[in-house]
Amino acid sequence: MIKLIIFDYDGVIVDSFPNTHDAYKTICKKLGKSCPEKLEDFRKVYGHTSSECYQQLGILSEEEKIKGNAIYKEEILKKEAKPFKGIIEVIKELHKRYKLALISSTYKEEVEQKLKKFGLLNLFDFIFAREGTHVTRFEKTDSIKKTAKSSGIKLEEVLIIGDRNVDFIESSRAGLKNVLLVDYGWGYNLDGIPEYDPKAVVKKPKDILEAVKKY
Repeated sequence: MIKLIIFDYDGVIVDSFPNTHDAYKTICKKLGKSCPEKLEDFRKVYGHTSSECYQQLGILSEEEKIKGNAIYKEEILKKEAKPFKGIIEVIKELHKRYKLALISSTYKEEVEQKLKKFGLLNLFDFIFAREGTHVTRFEKTDSIKKTAKSSGIKLEEVLIIGDRNVDFIESSRAGLKNVLLVDYGWGYNLDGIPEYDPKAVVKKPKDILEAVKKY
């Protein structure tokens, strides 16, 4: 029986990939690099993680990455975040029955700023997100374990909702068996995660309510 639901932020709650693309175009402009102008071309460059994206864009030194992170944070905080249609109502409904947490590799200021604007901030018992502009990549594995432990809930009673291969991979490392990847987010590739066994298909946010019941 599921007692705690952990949400990803980008690609699950907010349609953020266009904003991320714009932020990276600014990063590249300021660092003298070239960034694809078309969104779908940038999607191919972004790859598995932001670290892989930096590699593809030729942002290689630690100094450049720190500068890039600082620029990204500044740019993303200025942008309007667009919640996916229906996701606010879904989160409010789930809050009636489950504990909710959010774990994101984006900046905590961004997450809290936008959730407050959406009227959702107080619905989450725990929020773990990136802090600082250091190079070390934020991984969700430890945060998942901390969230479950702090909640006093067993891992088998936790469901995480993400939208990318990395969400499944890091959740599996944490020992989670209940992983739901939505089809409307940044996109995942089943060939890259053959162990993932989708119990439900989520084409739009409102589908999450029925999908959760299958776990």
